[in-house]
Amino acid sequence: MKLIIYIFLFFTTLYGVTFEEATDSFNKKNYIEAYDKYSELALNDDANAQYNIALMNYKGLGVTKNYKLAFFWYEKSAQNGNPAAQNNLAHMYHLGEEVKKDLELAEKWYKLSAQSGYPFAQLNLAMLYDSSTNEEKVKEAFFWYEKASLQGVIIAQNNLAKMYYMGRATKVDKAKALYWFTKSADASNSVAQANLAMMYLTADGVEQDIPKAIELLTKSAEQNNLPSMIKLADLYGKGNETSLDYKKSFYWYNKASELKSTTAIFHVGLYYYNGYGVEKDMNKGISYIKEAKEKGYQRAENFFKLNNIK
Repeated sequence: MKLIIYIFLFFTTLYGVTFEEATDSFNKKNYIEAYDKYSELALNDDANAQYNIALMNYKGLGVTKNYKLAFFWYEKSAQNGNPAAQNNLAHMYHLGEEVKKDLELAEKWYKLSAQSGYPFAQLNLAMLYDSSTNEEKVKEAFFWYEKASLQGVIIAQNNLAKMYYMGRATKVDKAKALYWFTKSADASNSVAQANLAMMYLTADGVEQDIPKAIELLTKSAEQNNLPSMIKLADLYGKGNETSLDYKKSFYWYNKASELKSTTAIFHVGLYYYNGYGVEKDMNKGISYIKEAKEKGYQRAENFFKLNNIK
């Protein structure tokens, strides 16, 4: 599973004249002025100001990016109980940013933040556990995905759905998988849209609905989701589940080829070579297929052998 770490980049609600002035300066993009005002409060051990200073150092707002100072102030704020700082400190330990990578400390700070109800820490902690081979850790991943999902975190919703679908740390429950994939897909998560589309396409836990599947795949592909692009291209190119449409098939293979998909590069070449959905250009086709061959794509290798092309 691809790891996705969320650093929640927001400025906490601040109180008092100095905070209001600092926030006003920040909103006007007077970052240096805002930094100075937040700094004074951070030095007085205000957890929110410490978080803001850490974030400004991390993002390079009003100052040159400085992960060392960001880590320092995240740690101060985290120790003072700021859940966003706890999450971001855990993130730095998780990835080894300006500090030695330490998954135990990452887990500690994610958990403190997650237990306070911070949704993105709940997601990050779940993903940390989800990568484990320990069955108990995977159960904890399920627990925290559910917590984050109930707070509307769309990646958690997709991952929770996947656990229900596969029966990881729970019984297989296609109805609940459908529910959470739908929640995430409705919030424009391209991965959830692709997963939900496949359920509708194959009548897996839901009545088959090919137009719905195509609609979801299209929405996903329009967000540059590579598997959805390839699936759409395949569907339009074969014409089994939907009408045969070489133009649409070529369009999506071409889009996918721009994302360096070897499969797509081969098919773009094949379509040019045969004139499927695009003006025939055998030389251009061979050029694409050669590129796929050089990337080790076996079908491209076979193409050259079958057509006796060197």
